Amino acid sequence: MRIYNATRFLFPRSYRLRVFAICFGSVHVPLITFLVVQGLRGEWEWSTFAALLIATLVGTIVAVIGLAGLLAPIELAMARLAQLQAGEPVDECPDGGEDLAGDLLRATAGAAQSANQRIDLLKGVASTDTLTGLANRRGFLESLQASMRRGDRGTLALLDGDRFKQVNDRLGHGEGDRLLKTIANKIRDGIRETDIAARWGGDEFVIFFDGLDREAAEAVVTRVHAAVLRRPPALLDGEPVAFSAGFAELSGPGRAALDKAMAHADRALYENKGRRVSV
Repeated sequence: MRIYNATRFLFPRSYRLRVFAICFGSVHVPLITFLVVQGLRGEWEWSTFAALLIATLVGTIVAVIGLAGLLAPIELAMARLAQLQAGEPVDECPDGGEDLAGDLLRATAGAAQSANQRIDLLKGVASTDTLTGLANRRGFLESLQASMRRGDRGTLALLDGDRFKQVNDRLGHGEGDRLLKTIANKIRDGIRETDIAARWGGDEFVIFFDGLDREAAEAVVTRVHAAVLRRPPALLDGEPVAFSAGFAELSGPGRAALDKAMAHADRALYENKGRRVSV
C-alpha cells in the first residue's frame, strides 16, 4: 500500500494511467541514463543512441499492450462489482487462471451468482401471491405489459369467489384459504402456458387468454368452474361454492385499454352474480 499511496498524485482518478505512467518512466530509464552520461562526457554515440531509442519505443509498445491485457480482468471485475452495487443483474464472469487476477474473477463470479439468485428470488417474491402461487397484481401487470408490447391481443376473464365472506365467517378463514387455493390450482391446470393468471386481490382472480376471443375464453373458464365443482372445497347450506366470472376483450396496449377492459369484465361479473349465474 505504500507504493500505491505514494503514487496517488499520478492520475488520481485513473489507476490504469498511473500504472502506464510508472512503466513508461521505468522503460525509459536506460535511455535517460545514456543521454545523461553522454552529456557529461561531451560526446555522442549516435548509433548507440538510435539503437537504445528503437529498443525503448518497442519496449514501450509491448509494455502498453501487455499491461492493458493484464489489467483487463481487474477492470472487468470492477464493472461486475459496479452492477452489484447498483442492484442490477450481473453479467457472467469469464474463468481466470491460478493467479491473483483469476482469484479475483472467481470471487467476483461467486458474488455475482449469489446476487443474481437473490435478485431472481426477490423478483419472484415481489410478483407472486404467497397463498396461491399465482402471480400477484404486480406480476400480472408486468407480464401483461410485456405481452402487449409484443402486439398480443386476447380476452380478460375476471373471476370472483361466490359467497366467499360467508365461507370465512361460517367455516373459518382456513376453509376460505383452501377455497382460494383450489380455484387457483384449477385455473393453473386449465390454462395454457401462454396465458397469464393472477390473484387480483381478496377472492378475485384475473386471466388473460392470449389470442383467444371471448367465446373461447368462456369455454376454458367453464371447464375450470366444472373442475372446482367436481370436488368442491367448501359447502354452504349443502351447496358447493365456486366462483362467478365476467369477460372482456383486450384489444389495445396501454393501461387505459386494460382499465377499460377490466371495467367491462367487472360489470359482466356482477351482472352474473346478480342473476346468480355462474359460468
